[in-house]
Amino acid sequence: MDMQSPFEPEKFEPDDEFDRLVYRTDEDAASEDADTSEDGPKLYFPNLEVFVTDFLVNHYARPLDPMGHDKEFTWCSSWWAHTEAVSRLSALWRAWETLRLDGGTGMADWWRNYADPTMHTLFYSKGPFKGCTATKHAPASKPLPVVAAPKDLFCQP
Repeated sequence: MDMQSPFEPEKFEPDDEFDRLVYRTDEDAASEDADTSEDGPKLYFPNLEVFVTDFLVNHYARPLDPMGHDKEFTWCSSWWAHTEAVSRLSALWRAWETLRLDGGTGMADWWRNYADPTMHTLFYSKGPFKGCTATKHAPASKPLPVVAAPKDLFCQP
């Protein structure tokens, strides 16, 4: 009799979707490896523009005033012409690409921690789209002014 066999755990077989999400099996790992490259998982959306135009704008459908008088939601159809918007939306897209792989609360986390705060900032009437309307790009914002820091202030020891 093998003295170790009574103490070896039996192989776990998930019996429902919850078990498959919580208890990852070797087959799950092999399947995930097939969907990844050396740089990580394949992107669902190939670039930021596709993420915004095919996904985000459809999930954030809002009534917009064509004259830009709505103080609650400001949007610019030329969102890509706003440096801040591109930066924020890029971060939002990358967070979505990562959290979509979390079969648990990934999407809830994405909405609560990333999407809603980001879109609130972009929609804000004094945000980066101020001066624009849903059909006209007319940014009224300029970069914040800066004064150069003393040369030695940020030197590494």
